[in-house]
Order: sequence, then C-alpha cells, then structure tokens
Amino acid sequence: MDLHKTGDDVKEPFLTGLDFLPDGRLVAVDNNNKKCIILNERLQRLGTPYKLKYHPNCVVCMCHHTLCVTFGGGKEVRLLSVSTDNTITLTREIKTSSRFHSICCMSPSHMVVSTFDDPRPARMISVDGEESDFDHFLTFPMKSYKLDESLCTYVQSKNTLVLTDKLAHTVYMYDTVKGTSRAVTNENIQEPRGACVGPGDTVLVCSQNKHSIVHLRVDGDLLGTYRVDMKYPRSICVSKNDTMLALSGGTVGALKLHLYKISPQCVR
Repeated sequence: MDLHKTGDDVKEPFLTGLDFLPDGRLVAVDNNNKKCIILNERLQRLGTPYKLKYHPNCVVCMCHHTLCVTFGGGKEVRLLSVSTDNTITLTREIKTSSRFHSICCMSPSHMVVSTFDDPRPARMISVDGEESDFDHFLTFPMKSYKLDESLCTYVQSKNTLVLTDKLAHTVYMYDTVKGTSRAVTNENIQEPRGACVGPGDTVLVCSQNKHSIVHLRVDGDLLGTYRVDMKYPRSICVSKNDTMLALSGGTVGALKLHLYKISPQCVR
C-alpha cells in the first residue's frame, strides 16, 4: 500500500511502529499525524483512528488487546486498549525517567525499550510503570544514541536482547542471562533500523541502505537476506503465528506499507 494523505491527515502518513494483535489485525502508529490505526489483512483501515497527543515512536501489543505506545519528545508511555469492534481507548499514562523509542514484549507484564539521549541504550519497564536496567555485566556501546540511531527487540525464549546501531552498521546480540554479547557486522547490514523476532526465534532486521531484510540467528549467524520493493525499510513486525510480516518505510512522497506471507521454509 502506498501511504497518501487522506481525511484529516496533516501530512503524508509516516508509520514508525507496527505490531500484530493476537487475532491478526495490524496496529500502526503514524508519527506525522499523531494517530494509532488498525488495519485488516488487506491493509484496509478498521474503525476510527485514535488521535494521540504527541508524535508516537513505536507500539507493541501486550497480552490480550493492550497496546503500549512510546513518544518522541516527552518522557511518557501510554497504554491503550483495542476492542473487537476496533475502538481504541486510553487506559493509562505512565511518566518515565528516560526517552523511549522502540518497544517490544519481554514477558506478559514487562517490556524492553530502546532509549535516546541516555547512557543506557536499552531498559525495561513494566505495565505498572516500574523502570529497571539490565544487569551491569552487559557491555553496551559507550555512547548515548540520538533519536532514530538505535532500536531494539527481545527474543524471550533465548533471553536475547537485540540492539541495532545505525551509524556503526552493527547489530548487537546480548545474552541477558550469561552476560555474553556479539557484534554482528556484514556487508548486507547497512544502517540497520527496526528489528523483530522472526520464525523459530530468529531475528529480522531492516537493512535500510540495502533496501532489504536481514535474517539472523541469535548467535549472529546470517540465515539470508530478502530484497524488498521499498526504499529504506524502517519498521518491521511478525504476526503471533509466524505467518505474516508487516514492513513500512520509503521516502517522502513514496512512503509504503507492505504485508508479506511467510513461507513454511522460513519457519523451519
């Protein structure tokens, strides 16, 4: 789908966060127009978009139909609920001590977030608003990322934190139990952006300047690369049953949202 300004949009839609609900509906946050929208398997909008107060960065679906949204400017996270008739309502506002960018599920009650303008590039937050840090033995890059320079995901079954470093062209893999880490570099990884958990507890990463998706194991081994018909892919997510993949990106005037079917070969 090409993303064009429609209805009460002020600008061309810029989808910076994606995630699937358990029933297969796709949730997206539109940073330019400060909206949260629901789409079906044909990428048709369902219900009325929810208007947000600030420019959203990312969204994750927690248990049942609870969404958690991060924002660009302020130190705040908002919890939203989605009904079966596609009505979105605000359930809680959480003030935070850090600025959060990407957000992903760590457990039914906890999330992992990437930060910016903070010496701790990845942190944890509960649905009750309790913030915490990873154990000190994790060796993070000695720098504070700026907005859009680093994003994260978390592979729950492998206790693995994945952190992308756009300017270093690197994907970091951290075993949060053993305290080990690996820096993954490859000619196919150029300005990595969004990442998500893929089939079989693998990792999918948007390689922005290669206009492709890179498929990795948590040990850093490269499984493959997939060229996409989109410039500068940015945000990515996989459905709960590992059958669908959503991807957004593009350039001004040519922003896109793609939906892919995942073949059984990728799941094995």
